[in-house]
Amino acid sequence: MPDFHQPILLPTLHHLAEPPLEEREALLLRVSAKRPIALVIPVLYNELEREALPHILRQLSKVPYLSRVVFSMNGMDEERHHLAKKFFARRLRQIPHQILWNDGPELDPLHQEIQRHHPVNHQHGKGSNVWMAIAALNASGHHGVIACHDADILNYHREMLWRLCMPVVHPDMNYLFAKSYYGRVRERIYGRVTRLLVFPLIQALREIFGSTPLLRCLAMFRYPLSGEFAADSRFLSSLAVAPDWGLEIGMLCDVFRHAPPQTVCQVDLGSNYEHKHQHLQYHPDTGEPDARSGLMRMAREVSLTLLTHLWTDLGFAAETRKLDRLADAYEETAQILLQRYAHEALFNGLEHVMKEEQQAVTVFSRMLKQLVLQIHKHPPSLHALPSYAEITAADPTFATRLGTALNPDA
Repeated sequence: MPDFHQPILLPTLHHLAEPPLEEREALLLRVSAKRPIALVIPVLYNELEREALPHILRQLSKVPYLSRVVFSMNGMDEERHHLAKKFFARRLRQIPHQILWNDGPELDPLHQEIQRHHPVNHQHGKGSNVWMAIAALNASGHHGVIACHDADILNYHREMLWRLCMPVVHPDMNYLFAKSYYGRVRERIYGRVTRLLVFPLIQALREIFGSTPLLRCLAMFRYPLSGEFAADSRFLSSLAVAPDWGLEIGMLCDVFRHAPPQTVCQVDLGSNYEHKHQHLQYHPDTGEPDARSGLMRMAREVSLTLLTHLWTDLGFAAETRKLDRLADAYEETAQILLQRYAHEALFNGLEHVMKEEQQAVTVFSRMLKQLVLQIHKHPPSLHALPSYAEITAADPTFATRLGTALNPDA
């Protein structure tokens, strides 16, 4: 039986039926005539050589309602940039599309300028790529809806896109922001950073600092680290963007601050999304989890972003010693969830990985203790690229210069 539970504070749109795809897409084509829909996909160059992205493009090539697709990339040279343009041109002949070369000669100077005026650890990556895509669409005069999803979804279907965009573009719903959720299950339950870190961390923070409005809001989201969202373009231009793995949780915190109540929803995109999985990696000499590995780096940056937003909201500088309880409170909750996930696996006949998940909780707890020590020494400040609206308010020429950089031959 489909789930139809409605949290009062967060409208939730469930996957209850399978309406005809062509009918749904025709509806979006009609309503997007007044509010065009653009799609942003942050892409690593090596995704061009993997299975997922060509499949995604085959699906997108059939979508009738997209006004533009923006691929935001970095880590290329001239040759790879040329190959990327040919790659996308062959596969999206019918849909206008654009490649942003973020560390290329046109856009990198603008990134560096932002870094000089708004110092953050601005490394080219997913967060800064998403930021520049939002800026590029706003600078080009796009006023409507901007959707974003990852480039590594192996079982992508274009049905996911209409479900993501519908709540924002349809005039009878008219949400400002829609966040996706879905299952991450194959032979085992995945989504470990969300399940084993973020969920128990939010609960631990609520126990320590009380159920603040921000924490209560975040606790409602079923997949706060999902990479898929759709938003009103003007609203999106008012949000700061974390340049690192804190992108998703930081965006939800900023959405909480800027969006009026009941203008944000979460959308069920279906079960068993198949993404690239991050794994714990161990240092070859010590045998300890490598703090520089993808999973641990993600866990640390997500945790720091969340704690910094909570710090900013509460101003709890005088109560930092409460954070000394954080790792223990986190681990108590995580242990309860570990047992429940073990029962989920047993109930559904899935692979049982209790030992591996226990190791993840142990290293996450250790990471949180180190993070608290760091906060005691250096109180955190928001680590995010300022919103596009803030940049253009401070420098009205930015949009024009960005437009020139995007169209150097115009």
